[in-house]
Amino acid sequence: MSEKEWTVQTSTLKDALQEEARCLNDFAARQKSMQAVISRRRWTELDKEVAELKALAEKIEALEEDRASAYGSLRRALQVRDREDFLQVVSRLPAVEREELVAQYRRLKAAVIRVKASAGLLSYYVRSLSETMRVVLEEMLPHRKGRIYSRSGRTKQAGEE
Repeated sequence: MSEKEWTVQTSTLKDALQEEARCLNDFAARQKSMQAVISRRRWTELDKEVAELKALAEKIEALEEDRASAYGSLRRALQVRDREDFLQVVSRLPAVEREELVAQYRRLKAAVIRVKASAGLLSYYVRSLSETMRVVLEEMLPHRKGRIYSRSGRTKQAGEE
């Protein structure tokens, strides 16, 4: 493989890694923003947040495909076997190129962890808020607390014998 060939391949892959990491960080920030909107109970803003998250998710999906394509091109150019992982593949490149790709790869992995963490926090917040609301409503409106059945299997109201 010529120097020009791997330079183009690594440059394309670096750009793809960088852009995907940036968008993932934006996605994590948007999830935090969504949690704030929910906590302030601004439901009209929530629709906007959801739409922006969907658009960003679609962009990330396209970037993921671009990154996979760029990585595949580099693997083919280096004539690497399928079983070799990212670090084994880039170990075939000169030190400067390898270090830059590894740094971008780590940034991408950190961004993925941020998205997972913020998604987990958002999910936990929504679940706990939902459970709290359910308990409060059951206490305030016990007659709506779900169906109660008699011994014969018929539904009955709370307090009926």
